[in-house]
Amino acid sequence: MKKLTKSLIAAGLLTASAAATADLSVNVGAMSSYYFRGVDQGVSGASLMAGADYAFDNGFYVGTWGAQLNDSELEYDLYGGYEGEYNGFTYGLGYAGYFYTESGATDFHELILSAGYSFLSAEFVFGTEDASSGPEADYTYFGLTGEYEGAYLTYGSFGKDYDGDYLEAGYGMNVQGVDLGLAYVNQLDDLNGDGKKDKQFVFTISKTFDL
Repeated sequence: MKKLTKSLIAAGLLTASAAATADLSVNVGAMSSYYFRGVDQGVSGASLMAGADYAFDNGFYVGTWGAQLNDSELEYDLYGGYEGEYNGFTYGLGYAGYFYTESGATDFHELILSAGYSFLSAEFVFGTEDASSGPEADYTYFGLTGEYEGAYLTYGSFGKDYDGDYLEAGYGMNVQGVDLGLAYVNQLDDLNGDGKKDKQFVFTISKTFDL
């Protein structure tokens, strides 16, 4: 599979009433390695990250997220969407864009569908690689996640112009207002395009502030 350089965020299509009440939050943190959907993002060592989210009471939301890359370059993401719930069934529709300060870097745009019930959730992504040179590439992504009391297991699969599967297991907890997470990424295929199948532990720490 060709390397995908995208963020940890997945979101949806934004349209919100200006009259709706809203909640604003910001978050800051760090990750020991930068993996997204099982793919190594090529950052040497740990990476700092930060974001902001604006959630409306009617189910719409908008936000941004950024991460430190190599050589003082940055990734910044813009996203918005709608999430709803009916009789315990959750659903969502969204858009996310992934952009980079590095000259000539490839941007990505995604339409994201999500659904969940009880401890299971799933997302299906239609994505486009907006290459600055060369032809565009289209891809799909399907992820299925089961969660139980802070622990989770995800199976993810790419399709169309990109190809490959992975498994990820992890556990998250909140300690005195600080979110801690540990994940184990197991590539079932060569997702990085380097002839290897990564097996990597990733530690994250973050803090969210409600404004």
